[in-house]
Amino acid sequence: MSLKTRQISKDNYRTTIVWLEENLTEMGATKKEILKGELLLEESFFRMVSASADPGTFEGKITIRKRFGDISISVSARGEAFNPFVSMEEVSDDEEEMYVFAILKSHKDSLSYNRRNGENIISIRVHSSSSKQAFRIMAGLVTGILLGAVLKMVLSDGGINWVDSIILTPIQSMFIQALMMLAGPLIFFSVMSGLTGMSNAADIGKIGGKLLGISIIKLAVVLLLGIALGLWVGAIPEMVDIMQQGNDENIKAINLIELIVGIVPKNVIIPFASNNMLQILFIALFLGILLAKAGDRAAHAKEVVEFCNRLTMDAMGVLMPIMPFVVAVSMAKMMLHTDFSMLFVYGKIILAGYLAFPLIMLILTIFVGVVGRISPIPFIRKILPYLVVPFSICNSSACMPETMKFCREKLGVDEKLTMFAIPVGAQFNMTGSGAYLIMIALIMRLSCGLPVDIEFLVSFFVGSLLLTFTFPSIPGAMIIVMASIFGMAGVPASMVILFIGIDPILDGIRTAGNVAGDISSAFVMARLNDKLDKEIYAKSNSRK
Repeated sequence: MSLKTRQISKDNYRTTIVWLEENLTEMGATKKEILKGELLLEESFFRMVSASADPGTFEGKITIRKRFGDISISVSARGEAFNPFVSMEEVSDDEEEMYVFAILKSHKDSLSYNRRNGENIISIRVHSSSSKQAFRIMAGLVTGILLGAVLKMVLSDGGINWVDSIILTPIQSMFIQALMMLAGPLIFFSVMSGLTGMSNAADIGKIGGKLLGISIIKLAVVLLLGIALGLWVGAIPEMVDIMQQGNDENIKAINLIELIVGIVPKNVIIPFASNNMLQILFIALFLGILLAKAGDRAAHAKEVVEFCNRLTMDAMGVLMPIMPFVVAVSMAKMMLHTDFSMLFVYGKIILAGYLAFPLIMLILTIFVGVVGRISPIPFIRKILPYLVVPFSICNSSACMPETMKFCREKLGVDEKLTMFAIPVGAQFNMTGSGAYLIMIALIMRLSCGLPVDIEFLVSFFVGSLLLTFTFPSIPGAMIIVMASIFGMAGVPASMVILFIGIDPILDGIRTAGNVAGDISSAFVMARLNDKLDKEIYAKSNSRK
């Protein structure tokens, strides 16, 4: 944790701002974040000054704190209780006061007030780290392993069974049931929102159709890679032994004919009641296309879809903070029934996950050269250094502005095409995630002792392609889609709990694979539509 403090008053305010800029820059805040922090500090601090008994001598303490990647500013001062973030009804009719309040209200999610030990404390969140959840999950992983090991040493066999059946298994079951409760609505509204959003943002005609076609072909090849990796890793019976404790879930995998015929539901209720993701996907695509065609007549319906989409994402956001606790529970349960040698089993899965990345990059390189009919050497030489960004951020949406800038300035992709292809690709180019998901599902099917023949592989491949191609690119969606693909593989959805703990270790490399897929699609589209600046593309990647 990094911590910087100093006194702040009206007299030294300007020099304090210089100090603030220097330290925020050193901590890694962007220019936009620094400007936001300065604005909120100014409005909050001077409201505190004006409310004090003696504004001329008012003095407080400013603290800049960086913890787990989060950066925040806090201002504290002694005095009578004063909350600057009052409700609208308490604000006077003064025009300047109303302007200040509007600024504070527009950033209310970044502001908080607290009173402690006679001090008024205002906190301003400058930067929220996308890796914070990963740190927490890793902490849950370590805590669970240690807790499980300790409990195994001090409890008898009867005590271990009691802790497992009365405490650990119910917690796991509740979490999985909550995830599956959100799975259908999340995918349904996300797909519909994506279709209606694309229809408003750009013409989905020729370029949009080509982009989706390219993405499907590329994802199909990557999923075949995932199948090959899954067969290479093979069965891991130890994992199934852990989940069999009190678990009688039994799911039958469908064959290809059942998959094709069953994708059209008999009514719109049963798919949601049974969590049949392919049928939910069919309904979402059908209604989404109808809304897109309806144009302005469906404006109100589109607003409802967007509202429901945000609502389900918010619901997922409520569930995600519980994840580290569930990871701790899952790891503790694992350690009660196994020993530390089980951790080496995860090592093979992690190795396979990282091995997928260079193979994916090889596929994308060949794709750029063959489909784009251009030398892929500058492409691979430039993209590899850039992929450090999504690898470290672990969120393709968060690095989207940098990705679009990279496509324009380093690859020479047309700006308008970039603004269309990258956001759309972020929804459909799940190359890194797709390979991982299908690999894990196949490993677990083999571990359960279920047959893996040609008929199963074909039906499983088709179903996984349809589901992976449309799953929403939001935090937490990976687990939902993994549970759905497990169902198609005939594996109990509850087994996803085994992989939550190692997810942060693989998240960065998966995100890098996803972003590489986005960039390759945008690049090939620019090449095919004569919207590529070949001079920029051929230039060296060295800095100017």
